[in-house]
Amino acid sequence: MSNKPTYWVRSKQTNETGDFSRMPVPARFNTLEEAKLYRRELNLRRGAFHPGYYVEEQDDNPPAFSLGTGTS
Repeated sequence: MSNKPTYWVRSKQTNETGDFSRMPVPARFNTLEEAKLYRRELNLRRGAFHPGYYVEEQDDNPPAFSLGTGTS
């Protein structure tokens, strides 16, 4: 089974989350091109002292939970 990757635009500034000027961070995209365009727009809107944004690729795998093998 092949899983498609997802792309996240995240801030280099620690603990930045929110909805600034209607452009939320972090943001999830299905294609790399969309993520790069969004990152470029965010970098143009931020001030000179903001460290910027980056694109992170993640596999779109559901989390695997372990039930454990406890003995009684």
